[in-house]
Amino acid sequence: MQRSINHLPLTPLVLALGIAFGPTFPAFAAGQSSRTDLPSVTVTGTAPADYQADSASSSRTPTLLKDLAASIQVVPRELLRDRGVGRTDQLLDTVSGVLAESNYGGNGATFFNIRGFSENNGLRDGFRNYGYIAFRDVQNIEQVEVFKGPAGALYGGVGAVGGYVNTVSKRPQRDNAGELAVTLGNDGLGRSTLDINRALDNGVSIRLNGAVEQNSTFRDNAGYDAWSIAPAISWVDGRGTSLTLLTELNHLRRDGFDFGVPNLPGYQVFSRTRYYGLRNGVDAGVAGDFGNNDTQAASLLFETVLNERWSARVAAHYSHAHQRSQQSFPNNFSYAGGALLDYSIYSGANESSRQYDLQAELLGSFSAAGMRHALLAGIDYGYLEQGGAGSAVSTLTLDLFNPNYISPLTPLAPAGPYHQAQGKDLGIYVQDLIDVAPRWKLQLGLRADRFENREVLGGAVAASGGQTAVSPRVGVVWQASAHTSVFADWSRSHAPNVAHSISNSTYDAEVGQQSEAGVRQELIQNRLNASLAVFDLKRTNILTSDPLDPTLQVLTGKQASRGLEVDVAGTVMPGWKLTAAYTYLDAVIKSDTSLPVGDRLSNVPRHHASAWSSYEFQAPALKGLGVGAGVFYVGERDANLPNTYRLGSYVRTDAALFYRRGAWRTQLTIANLFDRRYYTGGAASTFNYALDPSRPLSAQLTVSYRF
Repeated sequence: MQRSINHLPLTPLVLALGIAFGPTFPAFAAGQSSRTDLPSVTVTGTAPADYQADSASSSRTPTLLKDLAASIQVVPRELLRDRGVGRTDQLLDTVSGVLAESNYGGNGATFFNIRGFSENNGLRDGFRNYGYIAFRDVQNIEQVEVFKGPAGALYGGVGAVGGYVNTVSKRPQRDNAGELAVTLGNDGLGRSTLDINRALDNGVSIRLNGAVEQNSTFRDNAGYDAWSIAPAISWVDGRGTSLTLLTELNHLRRDGFDFGVPNLPGYQVFSRTRYYGLRNGVDAGVAGDFGNNDTQAASLLFETVLNERWSARVAAHYSHAHQRSQQSFPNNFSYAGGALLDYSIYSGANESSRQYDLQAELLGSFSAAGMRHALLAGIDYGYLEQGGAGSAVSTLTLDLFNPNYISPLTPLAPAGPYHQAQGKDLGIYVQDLIDVAPRWKLQLGLRADRFENREVLGGAVAASGGQTAVSPRVGVVWQASAHTSVFADWSRSHAPNVAHSISNSTYDAEVGQQSEAGVRQELIQNRLNASLAVFDLKRTNILTSDPLDPTLQVLTGKQASRGLEVDVAGTVMPGWKLTAAYTYLDAVIKSDTSLPVGDRLSNVPRHHASAWSSYEFQAPALKGLGVGAGVFYVGERDANLPNTYRLGSYVRTDAALFYRRGAWRTQLTIANLFDRRYYTGGAASTFNYALDPSRPLSAQLTVSYRF
């Protein structure tokens, strides 16, 4: 569905530009003028590597990654820009052990598979984040950090035990800078972004990020309009105390609620462009599928230096996501072959999630028994409520090959009662990094959580329960040389479960336990690093279908994931940047009441790999001209559980050409250069009834101006 650019929701950008270029600018100029009387100072230093990072905020300490007994990968903004990333499902294509999964009807939430297990409850600026229906634009993301394996010793019960994805917001800086960019591309893509930072007097800085986009997409009836605005302000006193407020508002309006094509044998013959669901005009007065998302988030961060060895941090976070929609679900389990497939239509869906978080931490160093300690101690509290009003259900039948055949819409069930899950988590944690010998470091972590969960149905509490859980972590690092470090660690995490059983009760938390060993190697000093990790990850206490009543669940599931990961990132030589990754993964069912033991988890290949490299020419005549290319391989994987058929392997190639001259930068990005046709599946227990078809060959042109 094509839409005029005149219909774009330009109000947020107009407001943002008004703030940026409005009456506050004379104050900036005055402030700058008053500072010109100060003596000039020249600062010299080494610029950070483009595609690698030495540390990550996900570790909650300023410790270098090479000194941590953990697998943490960082995707910096430089890499996202060079690849032309504009969607959340593209963020982690270059990271080992991670694959994007189908999200909730194209709602832009962060759905990833990490080390074989699905994760949609990640981190947002270090706060636990329920991301199931939350939409976030990539414009305000500075970098993305992946903490692989159970991280409960620091973060408690968030969600998946395979790891966490932490999206880190852009923060105000102590300089004046700005960038405006416009992107045009296939299928009616039109996108405008801004990033403006201003340093005021008395240590105050403000930053404003914004984006507005329209996209008809290559799928019929699946276009969308979106806007995002993210104001931020910070204050620094110059003596170690700072206060930062980060806010963000996102809106996404979709024409359909696109799950892709039905996940059925012979899926390859289904149309890649057709929308499989309820369209406008099927019945008089009945609207087609749609989805509207609104997400707001705010974080307040206070940090202060107590003395030369100790500092404190207090932080608070609030987020609210609201989704209104009408959705069409394929009834795959009733499909008996042929051209016809029944669909269930859920109308009037009104879902929301709300989250509050508080954190207080003390960080410091001291010596005891002849050993140096870096201590982190903290307490945090999190509250989450998520749910929604019940939806009226109707049915219709689609012809999988004839889009003009649709049966009459038949009412099936009225809207059910309002339902909501509520979870509280109070945690106390401590982590100690100990220099036990000149080349040996010991990492000890321990967290105690009190989980309290309730299930509310029709305004009444239908189930409630509580549990106290302890999540430990033990690791050791041996710095074999100045360029090589070896690590090993063991960790255990808990993720709360809330569901109905025959006795209408709640359950103990899901448990993840991992043993891991790895090595980090500096290939080129201060420029190019490599890491290798092997791991054995077990997931137990998984809710599975009750064999006596498939509408209920019991706590018997066990799954296991073993694998090897390799990552390389950095600068090979001046102008030449590289990131590459390889993963071997074996993820299987160990115990279940309905699924066969030994079946492989769906959408998890044994092998996947990626490589992206860019080069900016250094010769004076070609200065500013650069090229980039990436190859992404995903091996064959099972499409469903129990395993009955597979998704084929594929290789996708992307490319980029850019030219930078003065304040201007122009980039042409081509995705799926050879127009490969492939499919992405969903989680084994979430969106496994549909497959996302690959986007065809597409191009986008971005022109940006920095000031």
